[in-house]
Amino acid sequence: MKKQTGFTLVELIIVIVILGILAVTAAPKFLDLQGDANASTIQGVAGAADSASSIVYGKSVIAGEQKLTAQDIETDTGETINTEYGYPEASADGIVVAMDVSVDVAGNGDSDFNFSTGTASGITGVTDGTPVAYFYANGTPNPAAPGGATEFCAVTYVEAELDGTTYVAAKTFVDTTGC
Repeated sequence: MKKQTGFTLVELIIVIVILGILAVTAAPKFLDLQGDANASTIQGVAGAADSASSIVYGKSVIAGEQKLTAQDIETDTGETINTEYGYPEASADGIVVAMDVSVDVAGNGDSDFNFSTGTASGITGVTDGTPVAYFYANGTPNPAAPGGATEFCAVTYVEAELDGTTYVAAKTFVDTTGC
């Protein structure tokens, strides 16, 4: 008599059930695409802020205004960018104009990004009280809100400052922990 080899129907069903349980528990981890998309978008905004800041600083150097406070740089389209020590201010008339991006200052969700301003507090390497601007994704907490969440999906643009006799360039910080 020949001995048959293979799997029984019960064994196959058990394997299918185990695979189903694994799929249900592992799938959400791999399918968190919105968070990844928000994080990538915020990284892109940081790159745009860095690039815009560098371009404005270059124009300020050419104009000889890189060590002056409260100056204006005119764009090729005739818009005015407010600057501090050659870099765009952390304001809607500074970095937002330099980046040429559509932001929602009111926070009612009618633009790609929300925008708010505040002052630095507890940022490593930045003097407390230095003006900052936040670009954050719609649907995420406002980083400038007092007593708000500690995890954000935002770019923090820190205005250039004069620290004693040293000029400190504008900086950007990215926080994707809340994406």
